[in-house]
Amino acid sequence: MTLVTTAQAQYRENLHEPVSIRRITGSGSSRTDESYATVGRVFRGDQKELVGGVAQQNLTAIIYAQHLFDAGMSFDVVIGDYLIDQDGLQYSVVEVKPRRVEAVMIAYELTIRA
Repeated sequence: MTLVTTAQAQYRENLHEPVSIRRITGSGSSRTDESYATVGRVFRGDQKELVGGVAQQNLTAIIYAQHLFDAGMSFDVVIGDYLIDQDGLQYSVVEVKPRRVEAVMIAYELTIRA
């Protein structure tokens, strides 16, 4: 096994929550709304208090990349995409950290916000 296939196998073994990336592009009649299924894991993150006692919580999600590409996603996850968790809740992607092994995309670490 190469280092890449080993990393892919380990991520695939440890990420098993069904999630998807939702991407909306364009506007008006040319607007497209596509979803790409994969597996991942959503972790509770830090909670920040905003003005007036309103709290905002960021979460962290790690998602497996290969399933996204296999489903037809043509380029990387970007800020502005949405993550939909296994309960159907939708979160905005506010930060994307790619995880690569030997220049091969293995997974994404996402900071997401409701």
